[in-house]
Amino acid sequence: MRETHGRLVRAAALLTGSCAVLGALAVSPAAASTPATPSAPAASPSIIGGSTAQNPGYITRFNGHANGYTFFCTSTLIGSRWVLTAKHCMYDNNSQRLTDIDLYIGSNSASGGVHAKAAQTYVEGNGDLALIKLDSDGGGTFARLASSSSDARVGDAATVYGWGATQADDEGHHQSSVLKKANVTISSTNATDNAGGRAISARTPNGAVAGGDSGGPMVDGGVQVGVCSTSDRSSITTYGSVAAGRSWIKQVSGI
Repeated sequence: MRETHGRLVRAAALLTGSCAVLGALAVSPAAASTPATPSAPAASPSIIGGSTAQNPGYITRFNGHANGYTFFCTSTLIGSRWVLTAKHCMYDNNSQRLTDIDLYIGSNSASGGVHAKAAQTYVEGNGDLALIKLDSDGGGTFARLASSSSDARVGDAATVYGWGATQADDEGHHQSSVLKKANVTISSTNATDNAGGRAISARTPNGAVAGGDSGGPMVDGGVQVGVCSTSDRSSITTYGSVAAGRSWIKQVSGI
């Protein structure tokens, strides 16, 4: 997560706020900003623990730009020109909708893969989900989306992915340059996300999501069941329910 040309880099995370770097995971909103390019991550970058990951081809880096800041999130390609992410990722530090968004699709690197720009954005009314229509094709490998609440069950082992911070403090200077993953255990399918929508909560025994992971996927049995919304950056995280937002996703994108 870095921005060149002398612009400020800001990370926001609703994880104790949110999972975004100026972008947000949050149990209660938290933000961090830094007046420089973030320093290189540790030799074995991870979600705060966890491990490096192989991109299945659809996980997408989100870099939004406004007011001299770059806002970092994670997202997923769900159709050739459609990306799913978190609603809270769509707003800048003045609560204005972002319009200048770069997406980097399908690479392990935060700045690699297919590059596309956001042409249009849509936010869900009753949950922490958002859709981005791309200005060009993003590729041909798409996330499989949950269609039923039974796709995620309490006790299931799931995997979460993102390019977020590798430590809980000074997150803007500790963004990972490579994709990370962590194993989680679903603890509830009736939690609440950052926007008041239905969510999946999970325990994070070997890696906690942090700023910059917002909007990223929770995958259970090969199916994306959640979108990163909040986290305490240590033991618990919530992901907006894809099944709960499935009809809205289809209405907007046709997918």
